Amino acid sequence: MFSLEVLLFIKICAIIAFVIFKEKVTLLQTFRKVLPAALALLLAAGMAAASELLHDKEIIFPEITAVAVGALAAPRMPWNTSRTRLLLTITAAAVTGVGLVLLVPAALVFRIPLAIICAVVWVALSGTEFLPAVSACVLPVLLGTRSPVYIGSVAVMTSLILLAQYILERCGIREKNVFVPVKPDKRLFGLRIRQIAAASLICVLPAISKEIFFIAPPLIVAFFEMSKPGSRLMERAPLAVALIVFAAVSGVLSRFVLTERLGLPLAVSAAVSCGAVLIAVYRSGLFFPPCGAIATLPLIIPRGALLRFPFEIAAGTLIFVAAAFALSKERRIVLRVKKVLRPQN
Repeated sequence: MFSLEVLLFIKICAIIAFVIFKEKVTLLQTFRKVLPAALALLLAAGMAAASELLHDKEIIFPEITAVAVGALAAPRMPWNTSRTRLLLTITAAAVTGVGLVLLVPAALVFRIPLAIICAVVWVALSGTEFLPAVSACVLPVLLGTRSPVYIGSVAVMTSLILLAQYILERCGIREKNVFVPVKPDKRLFGLRIRQIAAASLICVLPAISKEIFFIAPPLIVAFFEMSKPGSRLMERAPLAVALIVFAAVSGVLSRFVLTERLGLPLAVSAAVSCGAVLIAVYRSGLFFPPCGAIATLPLIIPRGALLRFPFEIAAGTLIFVAAAFALSKERRIVLRVKKVLRPQN
């Protein structure tokens, strides 16, 4: 079975190379471009394999695939952060999420906003824009995770991704990331308040009805990313929605067909779904990390929920995108009003 998995991994990498780089390039150029995607694929499959070997699904942290897409596959890291601050922020968020489950005996409808607030506070304290920390904090709250294994997985897998990124930078394969600390101001504080309020309001009905896939943590992250000032994602919203829906479908089909029907290891399903997403983001030119996390989520949900997962993800995505548009439009209206009311000299 090991040889089968290795052969499948090689085939997926070859397909990625063929689909992404059809133009005439040298072997060295192809290797330099495919290697980051191959490493992201290997880490995702390795995480799933470790989960199966140790019989513990807490090891699978879907947002790791998103981090791999942004930190390895994307030409430039989409978040303004350093490696050290990224690791500390996402680990602190994971600890906080598990802590909320263990220490806060409140209904889900109250714990979700609290988790979002805590994650945003960690992002602010880190002086970064690393919003995937929101997912690291909200996911254990949604799933009721109590095990420290989840925290360990977040820390270890993130460290491996950042180590791979460092090696790629040292070898000149990847462009070095330049981090400029974010200084919180009144405008950023106001934006975060509105984002938290909007996301919390959207989460009310799904939390009460326990239909949590409508508010999957990567969708909350996508909402925060899209609703920030100057976000280019707003201009490519239809493509972002398409990538998320594609990721949800590929993740479900990979697990259902390969693991549930054919009995192949979960690592194979992880490799196929991650490979499909990598091909999609490379061909579209939009390196949208949340779609990586969405593709990995089907690996940890109950088998009976697989069928409805893509539909709930699609509906939730449309709701969050609409909220991001509304927030962006509201901000532009406020700026215009302030400009009109500003005293003329």
